[in-house]
Amino acid sequence: MTEFRNILVPYDFSPHARAALSTAVALAQRLGAQLHLIHVVQSPSFVYGYGAYGAAAAPPPVDMATLREGAMQSLQAVADGVEDLPKQPAIHVVEGTSTAEMIREEAEELGADLIVMGTHGRTGLAHVFLGSVAERTLRRAPCPVLTVQAPEEKAA
Repeated sequence: MTEFRNILVPYDFSPHARAALSTAVALAQRLGAQLHLIHVVQSPSFVYGYGAYGAAAAPPPVDMATLREGAMQSLQAVADGVEDLPKQPAIHVVEGTSTAEMIREEAEELGADLIVMGTHGRTGLAHVFLGSVAERTLRRAPCPVLTVQAPEEKAA
């Protein structure tokens, strides 16, 4: 049986991520595992590019170092709010163009035994148009992936 000693939790500050973190904390408490929180920072050019919001718009100017530092502080606040674990959750803020790929890379680098992540539970056209980071992570992850949907969210 696999021992889950390193649990990676992708965290995007959504209700789904909070639900996943709650599940991961409960697992880490029972298993004595180390939690790792990861947030992927993407340049606005990857969001604005390809006309995703209408005509091809130029991204607003942004200082990636400032964006990364803000993410690091916000993620640290989340980690500081986690209680009743033998070790403080480790935080990781990474930059990349593909959230799923960055999650996979970080899982490999950390030797993660389990990824616990939130999912929006979209189906049909919403899934087709918006894609699914959770699904892409499931397909590429080097370890098992547990997906968690926020309780108040209904599948589309």
